[in-house]
Amino acid sequence: MSKIPVTGAGGFIGSHLVELLISQGHQVKAFCLYNSNGSWGWLDKIPGAIKSQIEVVLGDIRDPLCV
Repeated sequence: MSKIPVTGAGGFIGSHLVELLISQGHQVKAFCLYNSNGSWGWLDKIPGAIKSQIEVVLGDIRDPLCV
């Protein structure tokens, strides 16, 4: 079981990648763009059983202190 970071995890492709990696037994740290309403983007739409296994970090990839 690998630990895999995924940037852009809140987008369409990133969220599907996260879902695939979790289903294959990997540990995933999902990096999503911060927004004021706390939304995880497309990750909000995945099943709860998968969502509970994801470590989500909200921030901005352009911010070196966040990364």
